[in-house]
Amino acid sequence: MMGRWIVALLVSAMAWSASAEEHPACKDLAVANYYDSIDELLRIANSCRAPAVSELYLNRAHHREKLREFELFERSLMHFRENEGRAYIDSYRIHIGLAEAFAASHLRMLDEAVVKRLNRLYEESTEIAEMRFRGYDLIADRLERLYHL
Repeated sequence: MMGRWIVALLVSAMAWSASAEEHPACKDLAVANYYDSIDELLRIANSCRAPAVSELYLNRAHHREKLREFELFERSLMHFRENEGRAYIDSYRIHIGLAEAFAASHLRMLDEAVVKRLNRLYEESTEIAEMRFRGYDLIADRLERLYHL
């Protein structure tokens, strides 16, 4: 799965060199919530010249894809009367939402340190969420302590 995102990042780098014009969202990172489509987020990522900004849009697309996967998984568990997955989905969504909200004012200024921190939070949160969904709660707990989440 992560390999696919690495390929997407490489494709975005190649597409950037081919495209002359950036999407306006590359300059106003706080508008990402208006783009719900994974494909649109990937198009934006492909047009951004700054590697950290491109990576941020790739992470946003990956986050939305993971949410879909987790929700499908959680719906399948409903047949077995297990609803624990819903809490994991909500926790993952809320954590990313809070990170985006706190970073919003800095994103308008294109603060590179904030963009890099937000990218790291996406990656760490996704890793923890995946561990929880696989049933590796002890590893997820350890990762949360390691990442200070």
